[in-house]
Amino acid sequence: MSASPQGNSAPARRTQQQRRAETITRLLDAAADAVHELGYAGTTVQEICSRARLSQGALFRHFPTRKAILVATALRISENQISEFAVRFTEIEATPASLLEALKQVRAVARGRSNLVWQELIGAARTDEELRVELGPALEELSRRQAKAASGFAGELFSSKDDFLSILGIAVNYFDAEAGLALVLPDPARDDRTLKMLARLIITQHPDPRAAEALS
Repeated sequence: MSASPQGNSAPARRTQQQRRAETITRLLDAAADAVHELGYAGTTVQEICSRARLSQGALFRHFPTRKAILVATALRISENQISEFAVRFTEIEATPASLLEALKQVRAVARGRSNLVWQELIGAARTDEELRVELGPALEELSRRQAKAASGFAGELFSSKDDFLSILGIAVNYFDAEAGLALVLPDPARDDRTLKMLARLIITQHPDPRAAEALS
C-alpha cells in the first residue's frame, strides 16, 4: 500500500477542551441573540438550544439552570463592552474639542446590541432577586472598569476626580436610557441636539472657562 501523498492528511481532531469551548460559545451567542430579539422572558432553554442547534442535555452539561446561562451571558457581554469602550477611545485625543466626539462613541456603545442585551438582563433583575444577586458584582465590576477606562481618556480634563466620576455616571445612565428611546421613538435631530447640550453642560466643569469655546 502506498503512503498517502504529503499534505493530504486528515485535519487534526479537536481536543475535548476545544469542543467544550466551542459548545459554550455557541450557547452564549444563542442566548444573547434570543435576549436581544425576544427579551428575558422569551429566552427559554428550548429557544437557546434551537438557535445553537444543540440539545438541552448539552446546555445543562455546562449550565445547571436557565438563569446560570443568562448570568454567564451577562458576564461575557460586560467583558465585551469594556473591550469595545477601550477600542473606541484609542484614537481620540482627550481635549475639550474632542468631548463631543467622545460622547458620540459612548452613545454608539450604549446603542449597540451588547448593551441592549445587558440592559434587558439588568431590567429583569429588578424583579428577580436571585438574578439581581448574581448580576450585582458584574455590574460593579463593569462600572469600575468603565471609570478606569474613561479616567485614562479624560480624567485630566477635570480638576476633581469625584466630579469627573459623577459626570461619567450621569452620561452613562443617560445613554443607557436614551438607547431604548432611540429604538422606540427615533429622532436623530433630537438626539444630536441633546448630545450637544450634554457636552456643553459637561464642559462647564472644566477648570479653564475658555474650554467651552472649543464646542462653539
